[in-house]
Amino acid sequence: MDDSSPLNELAPLIGRAKGLFLTEQTAQQAVSALAAAAKEAIPHALGAGVSLIKGNQPTSVGATDNFVLRADDLQYELGNGPCLSAWSEGRATYVEDTESDQHWPRWSSEAARTGVRSCFSVPLENGAHGIGAMKIYAAAPHAFTVQDQKVLAHLALSAAVLLGHIQASDTPQRISETAKETLRIRDVVAAARGIIMERHDLPEEEALSHLLNEAGNKGVTLHEHAQSVLRRDTRPDTLTAAP
Repeated sequence: MDDSSPLNELAPLIGRAKGLFLTEQTAQQAVSALAAAAKEAIPHALGAGVSLIKGNQPTSVGATDNFVLRADDLQYELGNGPCLSAWSEGRATYVEDTESDQHWPRWSSEAARTGVRSCFSVPLENGAHGIGAMKIYAAAPHAFTVQDQKVLAHLALSAAVLLGHIQASDTPQRISETAKETLRIRDVVAAARGIIMERHDLPEEEALSHLLNEAGNKGVTLHEHAQSVLRRDTRPDTLTAAP
């Protein structure tokens, strides 16, 4: 197979996704179809995701697997990560090995615990505006070749045009249930961080690291551990009785 073959094979994948857009006319259907197309186009990808992002929060998220959702959610909880950087900076990002990455150490450390060892993300740009990001994940470090990266970048160009059309047809004030849930998750994490700051007299960054470490040790997500911290803090036996 010559170097251009993978790019040529994207045509029917994009066509199939476009058919969904024309019949469903929803951003959620669009990102889900494109996530599946990305995973199918790149054999080294264990999973793929597509996010439409506004104000550092996702408005629509498509993912091929649950671990992709967990890896993405962690970025939105922390407020940083390779996908968010690809979107905000308008450039591709490649975490070759989450166990040694220093660009996004907190995200990479937690992603490694879930089995993600490498991640390649590309921005989705409609004209001069960044509208989101497309990313692929793998269980092995250094998983994605230069050709894999070219394939995803090529798919992202077509995806951005189609998603830009869908996004423009949505009501500007529309916030999807995914976005609302993400905001709720961030509120829970922020509340738990405040409890840890007060309980252990820690600054904000150290309190968040404390939560991340405890979540990792227990094998749960940051959100799940934050919920348990809030439940413990509000149990009747933890409250001081009024005199």
